[in-house]
Amino acid sequence: MANAWYKEKFIDRRNWILDHLNELSINSDETLILLLIDFMNEYQIGVSHQVLAAKLKKTDDEIDDLLSRLSAKGFLNLELRDGKVMFEIDGVFEGNQEKAVSFDISMFDQFETEFGRPLSQMEMVRLAQWSEIYHQKLIVYALREALTYDKKSFDYIERILIEWKKRDLTPEDYEEGKR
Repeated sequence: MANAWYKEKFIDRRNWILDHLNELSINSDETLILLLIDFMNEYQIGVSHQVLAAKLKKTDDEIDDLLSRLSAKGFLNLELRDGKVMFEIDGVFEGNQEKAVSFDISMFDQFETEFGRPLSQMEMVRLAQWSEIYHQKLIVYALREALTYDKKSFDYIERILIEWKKRDLTPEDYEEGKR
């Protein structure tokens, strides 16, 4: 499959964003953070809440709010690749798409939806570390288990995962009702 038009080497993504600002319906802070993320991705500079906050002279909460708004507009997607959280802004170039609710929601999105807030950088790192140890389905099942007991806590979810690992519980076991 051919690359999307916006991934071609001759396309200047930042110029495209600036040229299409009126169509994107984003404010100056959102524009700046998109440009910064694109720059950092191009030059393989690690993107994190702390780095963005320092460069933009904003608080972590302000950065969380900006990232949450961009994510809600479909412009930003957080992905887990090789144990690292990746900030992808391809949604900017694919058009203003509202997030479709489906069974293929990323683990990050599921946690953010259930917690009712954007995840902090530390929480994203913790999720990335869990995914290196536990099957992603099992992490989601542990989240659901914790929510059953009204426990929106990463520590509580981790205790569930540790206990399940001790008992060698697999996602298939969980799906069969074994706990």
